[in-house]
Amino acid sequence: MSYALEKLVNKVHADTSFETLREMPVDSLKGVSEKDANLLKQAFGIKTISDLGSNPFFLAAQSLYRANLENEYDLGPPPPWVQKFSSLSDDYFLNHPSDRFRTAFGGVLYRGRLDDTARVLVIGQDPSTDEAIARRAFVGSAGQRLQQFLNKVGITRSYTIMNTFAYSIKGQFDAEMRGISLEAPLKNFRDDLIDTILERNPIQAILTFGAGARHAAENWENSTHMKIFHLVHPTAPESTTHPNWNDQLAEIADFLEPDDATKVDLTPYSGRWNKAVHYTNIPRYDLPYGTPTWHGTNGTNSRRDPADKVKNIIWESV
Repeated sequence: MSYALEKLVNKVHADTSFETLREMPVDSLKGVSEKDANLLKQAFGIKTISDLGSNPFFLAAQSLYRANLENEYDLGPPPPWVQKFSSLSDDYFLNHPSDRFRTAFGGVLYRGRLDDTARVLVIGQDPSTDEAIARRAFVGSAGQRLQQFLNKVGITRSYTIMNTFAYSIKGQFDAEMRGISLEAPLKNFRDDLIDTILERNPIQAILTFGAGARHAAENWENSTHMKIFHLVHPTAPESTTHPNWNDQLAEIADFLEPDDATKVDLTPYSGRWNKAVHYTNIPRYDLPYGTPTWHGTNGTNSRRDPADKVKNIIWESV
């Protein structure tokens, strides 16, 4: 099969397969001379097209460039993370004998920074329908409350968010789900994800939200090597959430280096959940291109068991 590669590679390589091209010298690219290729090799050890495409310096430059764009959006995982996320077995969820996972819309793996700039790792429990739409974690009401909490401790961008379960679970985090959480395919993937995030980023602390996330962190083998704050899940009643969050708000703010010190606000949580006070819109740079402007704003815009199937997503694909 011949692809339309005439604008990308030299004419002689236009019929070459992608698998072969990725291992070819950089001067196979159209407009790159042999001298250019030698200089890249000397400066950065780049020998192949694959080396150039995955070079950490080039990826860092792209990340910094995009951070200044007025309409920045999330491009998706860079190459190293695509490979890491691909190690998750979807078959594990699709064929799990417990039938405790919602599988129609696939898994949701992250939200936030995958460019080695995260200071905070947030762990939640599982995605819901808002997350299924955006393909990003914590974007509904819970995510907007979480976003405001991060803002209150001065963290506006330097975070990575993951979940205990990549797929939505049916029911609560009960004894059965605690056991499933520790099954080797799931636990090994999750632990490796945490280890990799900590290895690649200047993480200062882990924040867990909810019983599932706490269980995951407490059963992570390297938990003693990192400061971990356990917080009540944002969907819990105010009578539970607010005292728990207030008790740790100042300590977390003091522990973390803020992205924006002017955002730090240690005013205690009080009263009922209020969208004007307790919610912050999900930043557009956390969401894929084309995400509707209303998504990630004004609370949750979808329900798991909708009464109005025209305005709300349903769990089964048709």
